[in-house]
Amino acid sequence: MSDMLHKTPLRLTFFLYTLETVGGAERATTLVANGLAARGHEVNIVTTWGRDSRFPLHPEIRLHALKETVGSFKCDYVRDVRKLRAYLREHQPDLLIASEVSSTLLALPAAAGLGIPCVGWEHFNFNTTFNRPRGPLNRWRLARRLAARFAQAVVVLTRRDAELWRAGLPDLRARLEVIPNPLPFPLAAVNPYRPDRNIVLAAGRLTEQKGFDLLLDAWAQLEADFPNWTLRIVGDGEEATNLRAQALHAGLERVAFVGKVQDMHAEYSAAGLYCLSSRYEGLPLVLLESQAFGLPVVAFDCQTGPQEIIEHDVNGLLVPPGDTDALAGALRQLMSDSVRRTSLSERSHALASRFGVEEILTRWEDLLGQLRRGVSRPRMALVPRANS
Repeated sequence: MSDMLHKTPLRLTFFLYTLETVGGAERATTLVANGLAARGHEVNIVTTWGRDSRFPLHPEIRLHALKETVGSFKCDYVRDVRKLRAYLREHQPDLLIASEVSSTLLALPAAAGLGIPCVGWEHFNFNTTFNRPRGPLNRWRLARRLAARFAQAVVVLTRRDAELWRAGLPDLRARLEVIPNPLPFPLAAVNPYRPDRNIVLAAGRLTEQKGFDLLLDAWAQLEADFPNWTLRIVGDGEEATNLRAQALHAGLERVAFVGKVQDMHAEYSAAGLYCLSSRYEGLPLVLLESQAFGLPVVAFDCQTGPQEIIEHDVNGLLVPPGDTDALAGALRQLMSDSVRRTSLSERSHALASRFGVEEILTRWEDLLGQLRRGVSRPRMALVPRANS
């Protein structure tokens, strides 16, 4: 169907807060935008702030920022909506994709009445509110309600999250589509895994969400029993100082905090296991990448991504969310058994093909092509007015 839909290139604008930070939403947005641009579609990216991107962009993609530096969501709200609306009126894209669902709070009023369908893209999960108050004016809850009512479509990363959206918003009017994030590089034909590598790898922003404090608690139960193994944590973030202090206080000697790295491929290649200790997720790209390198995974079965990627005791082990004893126990099982690690590795590498970039891009093309062709759009209302 995709070939028939896209003889005429799509004119697309992706909108998100910034590309000057390193995160899963930013990375996934650039992966999909770059892939669509490479397929001949006209792709622009608009950010609320920052004129640079921490991720490479296809040479045909134009990046536009509403302002130079980060500001206040509340204080800049009306001005940002007006600037985005002016941009949309000038460029008239076929579709506007609001990447990170809370950005629909700006995208929907900016596009109101312009005949530009808006797509909300959920990068976390329906219950994620970043520990903000749970009332009706919580930014993420409000954005999800408005996207469900007024967006043309909402894209979520997992089937489980689609269930949460339907259960939490029974009056959902937007089309709900499940499209996972793509693997960001080609899958090697031969599984590169080597079971003699004694590194437990974990990577991501050092934030409360990623649960590295829980991982350190689990590692404290293991380090003395596995003198040849090292825990390697890649990334930086606001919890870096606290995590280093936690490791020091616990007397941990084989925990390496390596900060940001340029070559994650080398990190995956050197590892024997991957551990995901997140409190919540969308669809973590690190799990897709670790699969591509054949790494067996131990992960908390948190909402909503790990269970979409990890089949328990097939290509990894899932343990109850937040249970550090269970996390330590699962790591102990695999660190003690190279034969089992190898068996899980073979299946992990084979299953990575489910998330190939070309298949995922075709699903995006099909959805966006169908939306361009005139599916009825809900009328705009109950959204803050912007000047027309």
